[in-house]
Amino acid sequence: MNLGNPFRKGTILIPTGPCNHLHIICNNPVFYPKLAKECVLAVNISTVTTDIPYDISCVLNTGDHPFINRQSYVYYRKADIFGATAVAKNVADGSFTTHQPIDDTVFSKVLLGFSISDEVTPKIRQFYKNYCI
Repeated sequence: MNLGNPFRKGTILIPTGPCNHLHIICNNPVFYPKLAKECVLAVNISTVTTDIPYDISCVLNTGDHPFINRQSYVYYRKADIFGATAVAKNVADGSFTTHQPIDDTVFSKVLLGFSISDEVTPKIRQFYKNYCI
């Protein structure tokens, strides 16, 4: 993240429930007519828990990103479109924390999962097709 502005391959930590979850930004900010503002697509990374079913479309391992210290998965069902200004504001006020960008190989794997996962909503799939590939 550059001064809190979201960018493609950037990562942010967003409080979700009792802890922070890593989110990967999938595109540079782009004007999104449905919200009439600059937006980005972000997808949540969650820890694999053996007793809870999870989407196997994109599993990440320790070392795929410095924040990932256990086997994790991309939670495509929770992917969301965020206003770029709102993300920057949340970083500036400390609600969100920036982290190291994701590397090209892992990022490609995450993007491929949007085409594989049955958990991607139609709205998110369309945004992905229009602005992320």
